[in-house]
Amino acid sequence: MIDWNALFKVSLGLYVLGAKDNGRDVGSIVDAVMIAANKPAALAVSCGNASYTKSCLEKSKEFSISVLPKDIDPFVVANFGFQSSKTINKWDSVEHETLNGLPVLKNALAHITAKVVHSYPLESNTVFIAEITDTANLRDDDNLLYEDYRKYFKNDVIKAFQQQIKEKNNG
Repeated sequence: MIDWNALFKVSLGLYVLGAKDNGRDVGSIVDAVMIAANKPAALAVSCGNASYTKSCLEKSKEFSISVLPKDIDPFVVANFGFQSSKTINKWDSVEHETLNGLPVLKNALAHITAKVVHSYPLESNTVFIAEITDTANLRDDDNLLYEDYRKYFKNDVIKAFQQQIKEKNNG
């Protein structure tokens, strides 16, 4: 029997995964990112199989990671976590720039770009192993952990998303 509360004690952060869809920027929230090797420098990233960003990543074979700080605006998490890049241009709603042609958040703690070298499909997710092509360390604050999101940040994210929908419907 799997007790998910035990697994939630494994340290995970929240990140914005950026990719390209025929030249258009796409992205989503991911929580399973880890340094997989140091020679060559590599990351492992897990994406839900239903994610549109994941389908774009499979085609483009490259991605960016924006490491989220604890003080990130809840709207950013809602924007990238609660809607699909298939129908929404998420990057239009946030301050961003590009690193190696890939979108990254301006207010992130760090930026990483990588090229996929292997992928491992599982029933719910696909794990991508990618060689890191570039990094930028932007500031030395604490990153937003998935545990923080679950304990105290999730309600703020839900409220930010509801506010966004309300403004869209009234505007």
